Amino acid sequence: MTPILEAEGLAVNFRAPGGFLGLGHDRLAILEDVSLAIEPGETLGLVGESGSGKTTLARALLGLVPRAGGTIRFEGKAIEAVGTHGFRHLRRKTAMMFQDPVGSLSPRLAIGSAITEPFVIHGALMRSRREAAEELLALVGLPKDFVNRYPHELSGGQARRAGVARALALRPALVIADEPTAGLDVSIQGEILNLMTRLKAELALSYIIVTHNLAMIRHVSDRIAIMYLGRIVEEGPTAEIFAAARHPYTASLIASEPIPDPRRRRQSLAITGEVPSILNRPKGCEFHTRCLFAQERCRSQAPTLTPLASGRSVRCHYPLN
Repeated sequence: MTPILEAEGLAVNFRAPGGFLGLGHDRLAILEDVSLAIEPGETLGLVGESGSGKTTLARALLGLVPRAGGTIRFEGKAIEAVGTHGFRHLRRKTAMMFQDPVGSLSPRLAIGSAITEPFVIHGALMRSRREAAEELLALVGLPKDFVNRYPHELSGGQARRAGVARALALRPALVIADEPTAGLDVSIQGEILNLMTRLKAELALSYIIVTHNLAMIRHVSDRIAIMYLGRIVEEGPTAEIFAAARHPYTASLIASEPIPDPRRRRQSLAITGEVPSILNRPKGCEFHTRCLFAQERCRSQAPTLTPLASGRSVRCHYPLN
């Protein structure tokens, strides 16, 4: 089966400020050698601490930030080879749900206009705009009269549903959701996740979900990719990674999740130290400065992403058993 989206050796650089003397780094590597693939109908979770590069990767996959290297293929075709027409097709077949559901909607537009704006941008509106808006609102469980409301009149959960409606306006094949449950009450989080799961089945969607919420991603994803300092350090089926993480960083993240049972205790694998600055990346394995299991080789030699059994891969010299 051809992956719906595939990235190979992806790199993204930003220009770093050099200060008043012009000193500093001209090139700031945000993403380094990132490769991943998502199959049709699959949900992939991108997980990591703040600053790990998750959102930058999501935007790079949609062409929203320039790449310094690597290849992106959509439905088997390299983006560079499809030309202007093909790139417009890519934009119609992919969509992004932004982290701030209210801030991502224009305060000047009523909800009906906001969620049907993709039709106008792509010249795809074949019926009345109000009719299209009402159909999208019904799809995400909002009343028809919301077409006349404005973003500031919506609750967080309602605004998120409106964001889902806008993302699905053109019936994309792939939706990238950046922290889709951030800032919502637990009960509302469950409603949004159930909505996304239902729509995935009904519309044959694929999802890439960007989050630091391990409990949420464990519930909804088929596979997860763990990111640290702009690299994927572990990737594989969700159930297998939660059952036996192979990278120390992954194991530490999972161990830090609270267990709602006072009779159960997890083995402590707390991450020590602070996240290194990307202005001064550690030599060798970039996680060695915080790793409980680091050895001399880790401090001098960078590991590669190595395939394991069951479709898993890990970037570690000494994977956990």
